[in-house]
Amino acid sequence: MTTSTYDLPAAVANVPLAQDRLANTLSALTDAEIREPSVLPGWTRGHVIAHLARHAEAMVRLIDGVLTGRPAQAYPGGPTVREAEIELGARSSADELADEVYSTNIAIVHAFARMTTPTWGRQVQFPSGSFPASRCAWARWREVEIHHVDLGLDVYTIESWPEEFVSTHLPHELAKLPNRLPPGTAVQVGPSRFGSGEVVASIDGPDAALLAWLFGRVGLAAPSLTITGSVELPPWS
Repeated sequence: MTTSTYDLPAAVANVPLAQDRLANTLSALTDAEIREPSVLPGWTRGHVIAHLARHAEAMVRLIDGVLTGRPAQAYPGGPTVREAEIELGARSSADELADEVYSTNIAIVHAFARMTTPTWGRQVQFPSGSFPASRCAWARWREVEIHHVDLGLDVYTIESWPEEFVSTHLPHELAKLPNRLPPGTAVQVGPSRFGSGEVVASIDGPDAALLAWLFGRVGLAAPSLTITGSVELPPWS
């Protein structure tokens, strides 16, 4: 099991690469295909794609707030407005969604290029709390890679994730695992034990599958994992 620490330059460098792979996938989708269910319950592929476009806009909004000195919300209007915008976007055609993702991808790359070491350290307001602006790069890389596989297409699966994405994110997700376990329980993941108390499950397999399991993509991960016992984690966020 590989490990590494989070690296802001790596995230900034990988965001456009991940976005380009996503754009290539979207360019081949038909209107019928984007209406089909995604891996995410209740969401079509169109919902996933619309969410990725809205997420890019949110990250650009936060970066602009940092650079102008006028702090911004990632999603003005809160969850209700965000969900309504995703629902609206999901009704667009395949070409319209592909164009929207393409343009928002470019916008986020340009926004990141304007940042400096000091500005990456300034605080921004995510829905989950206040974080350094560097989280925008981290979050975008993660969102694009995870939701690319959420489309449920054979052309991009968890096995398609670049090794750098897996090796960067897996240690961070494993570090959060003890807090996600039921009190008084532990799990064995590969050679390592997480949590305290009785070991209720053992999970082993390729790093990409372990990461997908930690991300809550159990259905995508299960075919590649050996699982003994049972543990149910709360929804990943």
